[in-house]
Amino acid sequence: MNALTRGVLAAAAMTAAQGLRAADTMLIEAEDFQFHGAWMKVGDAAASGRCYLHVPHDARDSRYDAVTRVTLDADGDYAFWVRSRDFAQDRPKMRRFALQVDAVPFEKEAGTHGREGFAWQLLGRRTLAAGDHLLSLHDTARAYGRCDALFITRTDKDPGTLSGTQLNRLRTRPKVLLVAEPEAFRPVAVDGTDAATLARLKTPALRVTFAAGRGPQGKPWIVRRTRLLRNGAWVDLPDAAGDETLFVQHAADASADLRRVAVWKGSRTPVRVSLNGVTAETFSQTTDPYAAAAARRFAPRALLSADVASVELRYEAEDGEALPVRWSVDPDDPCSLRVQARLTAKADGSYALGFSAFTPTAREQVAFVQLPPLYQFQRLPETADLLCNTLTPHPLALAQVPWLADGAPLSVVVAAEPADLPFEWPNATNAVCGFSLLNSRAQVQPTFFSPVLGSPRSRLAAGETRLVNWRVMTRPADWKETLEACCLNILKVTDYREPLGASLTEAVLNMTDLMMNDEFGGWNSDLRGFYDIESATMGKHAAPLALLSAALLSRSEAFWQARALPTLEFLLSRKGSEIIQSGTNRTSQPVKQQIAVPGSFYGTTCWEGALRLTGGLNPWLREVALPDGTFRHARSYNSSAPWTEMLAAHRLAPDLMRRDTVTADADDWLARAVYGRQTQPVDFNAFYNISFYPYWWDVIDLFEATGDTNYLAAAVEGASHTVAGQWSHPRAPVGEVTVHPDGSQVTYHRVWHKNNQLFRLGWPRQPNDTPTRSVPAWQVSPVGLGLEQPSTYTAFPGAMNNIMQSTWAPHLLRVFRHTNRALFRTFARNSVIGRFANYPGYYLTCFTDRVHDPDYPYTGPDITSIYYHHIPVHYAFAMDYLVADAEARSGGRIVFPWVKQKNYAWFNNRVYTAEPGTVYSDRNAVLWIERGLVSTDLQTDWLAARSPDRFWVMLMNQTRARRTVRVQLDTAKSGVAAGEGLLFEGDADPFRAARETPARPAPALNEGAFTVEIAPLSMVTVGYPADERAAFPASQPLASSHRTAVAGAFGEAHAFTIRSPWGKDAVYAVLTADPTPGARVIFTCDGQTRVCERFPYEASFYPVRAPDAVVRIAAHLPGQPERVIDLR
Repeated sequence: MNALTRGVLAAAAMTAAQGLRAADTMLIEAEDFQFHGAWMKVGDAAASGRCYLHVPHDARDSRYDAVTRVTLDADGDYAFWVRSRDFAQDRPKMRRFALQVDAVPFEKEAGTHGREGFAWQLLGRRTLAAGDHLLSLHDTARAYGRCDALFITRTDKDPGTLSGTQLNRLRTRPKVLLVAEPEAFRPVAVDGTDAATLARLKTPALRVTFAAGRGPQGKPWIVRRTRLLRNGAWVDLPDAAGDETLFVQHAADASADLRRVAVWKGSRTPVRVSLNGVTAETFSQTTDPYAAAAARRFAPRALLSADVASVELRYEAEDGEALPVRWSVDPDDPCSLRVQARLTAKADGSYALGFSAFTPTAREQVAFVQLPPLYQFQRLPETADLLCNTLTPHPLALAQVPWLADGAPLSVVVAAEPADLPFEWPNATNAVCGFSLLNSRAQVQPTFFSPVLGSPRSRLAAGETRLVNWRVMTRPADWKETLEACCLNILKVTDYREPLGASLTEAVLNMTDLMMNDEFGGWNSDLRGFYDIESATMGKHAAPLALLSAALLSRSEAFWQARALPTLEFLLSRKGSEIIQSGTNRTSQPVKQQIAVPGSFYGTTCWEGALRLTGGLNPWLREVALPDGTFRHARSYNSSAPWTEMLAAHRLAPDLMRRDTVTADADDWLARAVYGRQTQPVDFNAFYNISFYPYWWDVIDLFEATGDTNYLAAAVEGASHTVAGQWSHPRAPVGEVTVHPDGSQVTYHRVWHKNNQLFRLGWPRQPNDTPTRSVPAWQVSPVGLGLEQPSTYTAFPGAMNNIMQSTWAPHLLRVFRHTNRALFRTFARNSVIGRFANYPGYYLTCFTDRVHDPDYPYTGPDITSIYYHHIPVHYAFAMDYLVADAEARSGGRIVFPWVKQKNYAWFNNRVYTAEPGTVYSDRNAVLWIERGLVSTDLQTDWLAARSPDRFWVMLMNQTRARRTVRVQLDTAKSGVAAGEGLLFEGDADPFRAARETPARPAPALNEGAFTVEIAPLSMVTVGYPADERAAFPASQPLASSHRTAVAGAFGEAHAFTIRSPWGKDAVYAVLTADPTPGARVIFTCDGQTRVCERFPYEASFYPVRAPDAVVRIAAHLPGQPERVIDLR
């Protein structure tokens, strides 16, 4: 049980001891009131929820109350307490306001306690029936009233006697009240019986008729009816004539904050809310797009023109104002129509045109929604809100609805017109359109808005005309196929990227070199990790196995000694993924017990990987991986399910962890996390790839292990969620764009840390340090990139923040390999190919070509936030991508053994071992990627492998053109010998590539060089005879490793012997003490001495002559006798 759990349980027990139950006592924070009216939310650390409501001095009309609903569980006599702010020395008892229950105020007013600061007052008691009641805060004195919280109880308890923790346990969030619906949004009864057809539109999948119906007062109302082709039969969709709404909003002075969920302030409109016959008037919610300004509905009254491709209707407002709207066939998608409205401003001001499509669906009946990044599954806001095209990865709102009689999937979509989305980097002011999943009644009805009220583009002068375009899709498919159709048919997402600056292979080699560079790679040898730039004196590992793998794949013992070995020592001794040398965190609070043997942050998967990446020479790691015969489930910084660690345990010890046990847990997880209903929206600050959709990265592993296609189907679900979080817009124009227009590209992030110094590469900035230049638009397009969190994506008004840490890309490639669904390869390639030539940093906040320079992490300036501990993560997914690509292009006839790097955030990738893999007919090929081993022109990707008697090169063409590539082998390194080689040709289609094809003779070598032709997005694999040699020397596993002893004031002493893949041994010793002033520790082993005077107290010796070399530790503290420990 952790400290947090203990604290929560203790608070619950104390609250129970006080005689309080949630059934008869509740705390309502004032800021949780649904409608704030004229009141304003203000932050204050002294407030119970760190916020309160305040009537500001410039409140335009204080008669608009703060209003909410309270639900009581039982009849009873309730005491009402109010916590308010007063000022003892400045006009005390003047800041009065009334609390009203069902419009009846208490005789005693709040805000009159006369004390300094916040305090509770009992206003009185009321006898109330169980159920819903209307609460309102009314500003009576107009003297800056401040309300913090309400305490409602059937007991005699004084809330002033309760702690903040106890009160928070009683916090209740009010249920939603619906506003009285404005006329413009109310459903209209339309009679379409026997309506004569006026016009028709036909596509291969749609039959749309426009018929002459009658609306209220018998006025003409054109009814749009849709028939859909499904399984060879035409199906009628529900008639939406009275529910489908076209409306226009106008405000003279609309003001909006569009950086996150849209917020309107100056344009709020008065609304009336009613409950149990009681009515209150207040201001609308600031996030409700329907209440942002007064709206007028336009009804389809008359046919203006029609032909086989389009129908133009005259929509009219009640006063007769006309709004021409053209419906036309969409040549890009047979299930879609294009819509264009001609909006003309009657007066100066801000305008929005909105369209709520089709008929509404009750929120509990909707099968699925997508308005990423915030809403997926069945998650919906309580009331309508709006996401701009600048926030959502896909400019659309999608709902899978239960309209078909047999329950078959059907999806409806409103989407932006991609031609209207300019090629601009998104920011808080350049939104073109917005989307809501809900109508004004909080029912599911996808709605399109453009312009967005209050945005710069929404301002029109009287008489000015604006063409507003959008798409409407109705598709007999689930959300996944529908999203795919939107991406491919409407948004025209294509596989558009090619190598830039370096091939992906070259980028991997560049990152290998960067990781070995102490200065520019951010390595802290004292902490055995990479600097965390967000914190002083912190070292961290986010992908430790990547460093072990890099040493093996590059055949570099130097890399092993300098990076892989210290990383393994970090894993063995650090409690978490980080260590702070100063012993204090960002708020100067002490951090205790940072050393724990073995480390607990990483799970069984990681320790299985450590065992296999050391060639199986350290069998003692099996006990670390499976403590007490069970698996480690590590999820403190991710959302992985237990079965993902159980799968690793099964690979490691199938006798201990049976596969059916793994699959049983996985099946339960699939039912809940992948296919279960999920209705609670996720917090805006949560990580998108951890919290918003299932942590699916290991499902494809389970499919490959079992062959069970249910797991492949689940992987498709997960991959589709990943695609939902990758950008599909704006479309890159043909030609060039200007990057860094002012010569010194602004960045919105602060100067970071490097150890205990403030540091950012290339800072302070210099004039023209990011030169202005013209580049092809596709090179800097964000299409294919993702996000970290909604909150960090929108962190700065000046620019949104995509990320380049596309760890999901290899997983998408694997799903493509097994399904041949090109969408997944397209989004995989668009997030990786031509994105970087070295480690490119993390956040991308502008169009830039700096990341295409291999020297960028050395020269800067850092305009992308170079997170040093992310470099191995980037290496890992880039390397994983290369191998996954080779597997796909060979149809699975090239496969290399792997282990899994996971547990840190969504950074989940396969990292590759030195165990024998398969290259077509060769079952003993060991993966190899080392600088100079193979050289290619035309930025061609390559992988190499070595079996005892053959050297293989896999060559991948990342372009859409046939390429003739010249390849140069280092014959000395590779060991290539005389003899006839073999050539296997892959295919861009993984299913075709999987077919058995005979080898052809390879091109003859000419001084180690050859030339080969490679088809677009395909691969050629060439193997030549080679002299007999092993990848690593033969070695025996260690018999034993760990020894420990008590170390007094220094905690415990531990020593490990670690055998490297080169058969050499290291001894690592560590003390578990926290940072201790004046400590000095001398470590001696195998005739070598290390002196350590700073935390952590540790030393490493490599190589040692004997695995059982004794470690002597002499520990000194000021004024105390020396403590000597011998670890044998």
